[in-house]
Amino acid sequence: MRWAQLLLLGNVGQQIDIEDVENDVERLRARIADQQSTNRNQDDAMVTLRREITDLQLVVGELTRLLVAGGVVPAEAVERLVRGVDRTSATS
Repeated sequence: MRWAQLLLLGNVGQQIDIEDVENDVERLRARIADQQSTNRNQDDAMVTLRREITDLQLVVGELTRLLVAGGVVPAEAVERLVRGVDRTSATS
C-alpha cells in the first residue's frame, strides 16, 4: 500500500508515509515509557516487601528467643519447627 501511495501521490504520499512512521514511533515510545513505569513500580514494591520480610524475620527471631528464654516454648520444639519450614522451602 505504501508503494502505491508513493507512486500515485508522489511527495504527498511520501509525507503521509513519514507521518505514519512518526505515529508508529510515538506509540512505541509511549508503550515503552508505560512499561518502564510499571517496572519501576514493581521494583519499588519488591524493595518494600524485602524490607518487610527482613523486619518480620527479626521480630520472629526475637520473639522466639524470648519464648525459649522464658521457658514458654522448649528449644527442641523451635528446632523441629525450623527444620520443617526448611524442608518445605527446599521442596518448593
